[in-house]
Amino acid sequence: MENMKKLRILLILCLTLAVTLPAASANSWNLNGQLLAMVEQTHDYDEYTGLVSDYNRKAATTHTILTSRYHNQLVAVDEVKDGWKDAIFSTTAVYQPSELEETGYPKITRTKNGFELAYPDIDERYYFELSHNNEGRTFYTLMEAQMGDVKVERIASYGYRVTLGEDSAMWMTKITLEDFNIHNMPKRGPDDVRRINEASEGLQYFACLYPEVVSGQKSGKKSYAVYSAPDTSSYRAAKGKASVSTGDDYKLYLTVGDWSLIEYRVSLRTSRFGWAQLGKHGDATTDEIVHVPMLTAFDTYLTDDPNVSEYHQAELPAGTKLTALSHPDNQWAYVYVEATVDGKITRGFVPQRDVVFDDVELPDEEAKLVGSWQMEAGGEFWDNYLRLDADGKFYGSDCDGTQPYHGTWSVVQTPADSNLYWRGDIPTIVFRCVNGTVYRYGVGVSESADYEVTEGDYCRSMSLITCEGGTGYVSYGVYGEGGGIITDENGKLILKELNVTNELNWGEYWEEEGNG
Repeated sequence: MENMKKLRILLILCLTLAVTLPAASANSWNLNGQLLAMVEQTHDYDEYTGLVSDYNRKAATTHTILTSRYHNQLVAVDEVKDGWKDAIFSTTAVYQPSELEETGYPKITRTKNGFELAYPDIDERYYFELSHNNEGRTFYTLMEAQMGDVKVERIASYGYRVTLGEDSAMWMTKITLEDFNIHNMPKRGPDDVRRINEASEGLQYFACLYPEVVSGQKSGKKSYAVYSAPDTSSYRAAKGKASVSTGDDYKLYLTVGDWSLIEYRVSLRTSRFGWAQLGKHGDATTDEIVHVPMLTAFDTYLTDDPNVSEYHQAELPAGTKLTALSHPDNQWAYVYVEATVDGKITRGFVPQRDVVFDDVELPDEEAKLVGSWQMEAGGEFWDNYLRLDADGKFYGSDCDGTQPYHGTWSVVQTPADSNLYWRGDIPTIVFRCVNGTVYRYGVGVSESADYEVTEGDYCRSMSLITCEGGTGYVSYGVYGEGGGIITDENGKLILKELNVTNELNWGEYWEEEGNG
């Protein structure tokens, strides 16, 4: 009888352990299915466990946040029809353990076409939709987001509407899970979007950091010191000991002489951008760096790790002077800049929503452009008709007499040696549209009515310049809609002012069928 009692106690204990412990010691992550199979193949996650998941054994996708003492990582796994397993790993998509008291715990909810990531304690949610490209690779696109009172809605392939109350702005980008950054979303509302749009436009899309993966050497490995800038007197991370081994894989972005801008992995939760004297990799690629003055608009930070930890290498107060150099290939979250921190040259990444151009206004050049204009020749990258008013408002359209686009405009100095697509002696015209989009072009204008349209008839001329060419304008009224020159009974040009209507604003026009 006593033996039977002991046996029952032992059986109860075993059942209790079976319920409370993971199925096997190898599955300390509390994971199942294809994600379990993936993490079992590496020691990277030995100290991690599953924080939250939408695992369903009948579903082909799993979305999980793995957590350790210092690190959270979102993992999205998709098993496509041929059984090939595809995964996306992101640290920047989720808040980190150090932020738990502020953000609270996350929730992941499976949806019909994807999943929703939410932080209920701070009223944030992000909805992603699953797709596959032509090669079968998995990607998730951000479709909707809510951050308190700020709402984000995808309304075009490369366009989101961001609203806060009655204010709204178009955010001209496409955000996938791989480049999603939860910290740098436009949480202040449309004004964040306007700054992001202008920074992207002003630094120009060729000024991007595109990586080339360099495989580690199996023999002849060497260690090289890594600095913040291509200068041994610049800041050096890791308490002055940052270094990279050529035995490890790294990403190569730029070369300047024997200096290379690289990104390399320090650990699963940290990577680093920096410059190392690795020798020549071929032609220098300094053309991909611009030099444009900017300012921090808010108290913000600089990091040398925009893609993983986003560790604050330096805190920058509002009004800090920066030189913008480039931006990563995801383009919207960060700007690559140079600053002086504690007396040392320091390069790194600053949130794009937190910076503005340190522009010098040129009122005399602006006065030369006041008036009504119509396109004459060149690439059609801007409106056929423009009206630039002296009060800083502009109206433009492809339709004569109907002006749905409008906003404000100004002329600013193009920084000398900026490496932009027009020379420093050519001013920059800035169009800030009411829908939040921003355009910056080089601009040239005739000093007087010295452009000969037809024999003996002269008018003013203006040209807008981009990296792809230019567009020429003449005074409005020179040409009719059919392209013919309009003159009076004496053969003289009939110059006039472009009529303005407020029947349709830019955003409403853009959203109407056929205008997108």
